[in-house]
Amino acid sequence: MRVVRGLVLISLLVLPACSTGTPEQGDSPSIDPALQSKLAAWLEVEGETPENYVIALFSDHDVVFLGEQHRVKHDVLLVQSLIEPLYKAGVRVLATEFGRREDQGEIDSLLGAPEWDEDLAREIAFRQFVWWGHREYVDIYRSAWMLNQGLPDGVPRFRILGINVSPDWSFVTSEADRDDPTVMRQVWGGTSEEDWANVILAAVDSGEQVLVYSGIHHAFTEYRQPIVIDGEFRLFDHCLRCGNHVFAALGKRAVTVFLHAPWNGPEGYGSRMRHPADGVIDALMLAEGPRPVGFDLGEGPFGEIRVEDAVYRHGYEDFKLADFCDGWIYTKPISEYAGVTPIPEWVNEGNLEFARAQSPNPSFRQASVEEFNEGIAQDAEILRRWGHLR
Repeated sequence: MRVVRGLVLISLLVLPACSTGTPEQGDSPSIDPALQSKLAAWLEVEGETPENYVIALFSDHDVVFLGEQHRVKHDVLLVQSLIEPLYKAGVRVLATEFGRREDQGEIDSLLGAPEWDEDLAREIAFRQFVWWGHREYVDIYRSAWMLNQGLPDGVPRFRILGINVSPDWSFVTSEADRDDPTVMRQVWGGTSEEDWANVILAAVDSGEQVLVYSGIHHAFTEYRQPIVIDGEFRLFDHCLRCGNHVFAALGKRAVTVFLHAPWNGPEGYGSRMRHPADGVIDALMLAEGPRPVGFDLGEGPFGEIRVEDAVYRHGYEDFKLADFCDGWIYTKPISEYAGVTPIPEWVNEGNLEFARAQSPNPSFRQASVEEFNEGIAQDAEILRRWGHLR
């Protein structure tokens, strides 16, 4: 994780237990006309609306991971919109990165309360990560609460499970500490993403199906994430991600769906963002007329798309889209993406000391309320990160 003062840049490479010659994608991705025709024809028959696609996956899967690149407004709104149809389909559990296991009692209390408790909802989100002051993420809890309010007495309520651990970032006192295994073991307190997975598996063991909402790197099931330094593959991530652990227990009963967003280039995880899938999906949608759609990669031509211009191809001799995940949801052109909404005064005098102690960036140990809230607002500015992509 790397956080710079005034702007928080959170790498999805953070690990709880340890730490064809494609040109650079620009404003206008291109696609071969023959491939465009083939993909468009298949999608016309097999594509579903994003909501219907996710619901349908539960007909033959117990766990569906939705993996995002974070802070994309329409992705969070999609999760909110799924809560009621999931419940109607018999899926009554949403597991989320954006809540801690430690706070499960408070989450259950929040969703079962007769009145909406905005302060408690914010506190749950704040404890999970002091920088996560965004309206749409907090409103996931509100959407579940609203559903429960309308349910008749005696029927099961919709639950949100916090799967995240409770790191203590106060152990990090310098930039060097984040590269010190001894310090990071103190931060994570012996926990790993296997602990995330155990919450999900316990729900499945009790007879529930689970939608899991997290960053894409936590959501990998079959795919193994490579460690890439200076554009060179070093090894596969030796600390398995949450989805890897779930897949080890459930096999293909667990699948990963990627919420369309830019990827880092092959130079590494800090490189300039590109269109995902070598720009093929973006080019197709721009040419055919963009529309929200979900589709499988395991069968059909999309899964056969070969990818070179991405950090994710390292360690794979012939990297195809189906190697990365099982399904894909496209909503709109990247140039139309909007960031989530910062909550005013998320960090305030009442929680400032906790925010200072629990910021992963030690330079914020003496930061002001204004500096924290400015950084949260800047993090939500999608154009700052992806404005070069059409």
